[in-house]
Amino acid sequence: AQEGGDWYAYTQFEATDAREAFPCFDEPSFKAPWKLSIKTTKALAAFANTPIVSEKDLGDGHKLVEFAETKPLPSYLVAFAVGPFETVDAGKTRGGAPIRIVVPRGRSKDVAYPVEATRPIVDLLEDYFGMPYPYEKIDMIACLVFNAGAMENPGLITWHHNILLTKPENMTLGRQQSYASVAAHELAHMWFGDYVTLAWWDDTWLNEAFATWAGEKIIDQWKPAWDGAVDAASSKSGVMHSDSLDTARSVRNPIESPGDIEQSFDGITYQKGQAVLSMIERYIGADAFKTGVRAYLAKYAWRNATYDDFVAAITGAAGRDVKPMFDAFILQSGVPIVAFDLQCKPGTPPTLTMSQQRYAPTGSKIDPKRTWQIPICVKWGAGGKTGRDCTTLATETGTLALTAKSCPEWVHPNADSGGYYRMSMTGKPLDTLLARASRALTLPERVGLIGDVTALIANGTVQQGVALGLVETLSKDKSRHIVDASIGVVAGVEEMVPDNLRANYERLIKKLYRTRAVELGFKSKPGEDDNTKQLRPQLVGLVAASGNDKPLIEQATALAWKWLDDKKAVEPEMVGVVLGIAAQYGDQKLFDRLHKDAKAAEDRADRGRLLGAMGSFSDPKIVAQAMGISITDEFELREALSLLQGGFTDRRTRNFAYEFVTKNIDAIIKKLPEPFRPYIAFTFVPMCDDSRKAEFEGFFKPRLEKLEGGPKMLAQALEALSLCAAARKAQTPGVIAFLKRQ
Repeated sequence: AQEGGDWYAYTQFEATDAREAFPCFDEPSFKAPWKLSIKTTKALAAFANTPIVSEKDLGDGHKLVEFAETKPLPSYLVAFAVGPFETVDAGKTRGGAPIRIVVPRGRSKDVAYPVEATRPIVDLLEDYFGMPYPYEKIDMIACLVFNAGAMENPGLITWHHNILLTKPENMTLGRQQSYASVAAHELAHMWFGDYVTLAWWDDTWLNEAFATWAGEKIIDQWKPAWDGAVDAASSKSGVMHSDSLDTARSVRNPIESPGDIEQSFDGITYQKGQAVLSMIERYIGADAFKTGVRAYLAKYAWRNATYDDFVAAITGAAGRDVKPMFDAFILQSGVPIVAFDLQCKPGTPPTLTMSQQRYAPTGSKIDPKRTWQIPICVKWGAGGKTGRDCTTLATETGTLALTAKSCPEWVHPNADSGGYYRMSMTGKPLDTLLARASRALTLPERVGLIGDVTALIANGTVQQGVALGLVETLSKDKSRHIVDASIGVVAGVEEMVPDNLRANYERLIKKLYRTRAVELGFKSKPGEDDNTKQLRPQLVGLVAASGNDKPLIEQATALAWKWLDDKKAVEPEMVGVVLGIAAQYGDQKLFDRLHKDAKAAEDRADRGRLLGAMGSFSDPKIVAQAMGISITDEFELREALSLLQGGFTDRRTRNFAYEFVTKNIDAIIKKLPEPFRPYIAFTFVPMCDDSRKAEFEGFFKPRLEKLEGGPKMLAQALEALSLCAAARKAQTPGVIAFLKRQ
């Protein structure tokens, strides 16, 4: 990669690319010590997994840099980099391992937060695992071109520059949270993935789900005000959508090709795996789970391990067999949905009857006949008291006798939002729970409940109007998480709004959110809390963009032009929103200025913002220009994906965007990084037109069947298309009826 006239070289070997650099047994089970030497020019710095042991001047302007022998590593974790880097000291671990941030020339001032945050995260991970950091050093190195967020190479963690590097004037709470989350994930890998390594790629989840789970746990412990449990509930609800496809894979999935490996780095592995680990930790208790994790690490130190090895360690610590529970959620796909019915009869305890099946959205071909061993905890309120009862549902039906002394006024069937299942209740029990939620439930429970209601709409149990009716209350909530969830409900029906009711939809948005959006404005106020800072871009963006609010659009447009001349004119939290609003309603003059500045931008973060705005126009002529630029050599396509994708976000330009992709499919595939290529299948999903399914399949099949992972992506895209069409057909009448009353 090149920046400012300097060239930098980095490696990224996961999963099967180490063989491109040197001969090796390029599979994770072959863990061995490695000893690297790098010949480079004397002016450049070289880095690898271990510290430098010697540098020899070769007398011809070059030097030979030799590194210490590594601990046993699989080939995919070997890493090295060369370039005119600068290093920034970030302290040491308790055991004395140096922590450094390695940056391109001139960027040392842009890592203040990583310097501050890394050591506390390492300390907490050492505390949890009960052992010191196991390697000689921690170097965090910024990569100018990188397909992932970061990579857990021990001793040399590679990072996407946009996460590791932030100019001081652009630092926001969101960027701090992004760094901390990724850092905790990657550093957790030092134990789970590096110290103990998966034996084969079918256990990718052992690496990634655990690192996601541990990272969230550590950050929640370090920064409880960030509400990590709420974000976990939200991400769980999101991955359940993917897991609701008939084509969804299991968490532990057979791996038969490199493409299978690439496709396993997805939400099913990360977020579903995390949710299952969290659920089972709750089931057996946090201390027992930690004991099992430590036993697993001790037994398989510096070696490989499997799913069965991990489950056996947790079972041993729990004192009960949890393998059937793990098997149910890790070895089979899908989301269970549990129907609950409260029975209160004289002379007997209040009892919940339960029945489970596989969740299936409207239009799905899923066979619902499937069972899991589900740990279920419910929360209830009766006589002014709140209680909690738990059980395990391992068969199709079951019962749970509650400890309430009288018939509960309300029951929440997923206490703490801790279970990986959808709940189903209808009628008065659901209405009562929704009415009591703001007072009786925690934030994670409320976010999970909103997700469940959305799922009940998607499978036809509840009408769309019910959710829209809830939004008025949710939109006034103090928590940004709940307001965000309400925005998700409103934004989720936008595609179902017919043109003749567009004004009603915009009026609804303004009625619900405009007063608060105007109060927040585009600039923060002295003393405001983090909740408000993070809510501002969401509310202002919604009211301006989807609510077509002329005063806010005018303000955003004026601010966008100011920012183009002075990068300090808009607060960093609001730059993306301001540029996006201005572009959506913008003209050729604005597009040309954005284009000019993007070509001239030396700062990659600024260039990313400019390209994002260029992909946000709604004028069909400008969309055509943006998409045309995406396949030229002006920008790397991985940077300019927004130019290609933007036309699909607006139904006025969607048909043109699809035609552009089909006419230029070969050029687009060639420019995309290999791991991204199969996802081109999803370009037709926003069309939401099942009548064109044969057309889409006929065009994409011969192209995608040549790509690793292509056939699976096409199958998922075709299913998503059918489900979109079925959902729109089922839900649009309810949306129309609701909007007619606005």
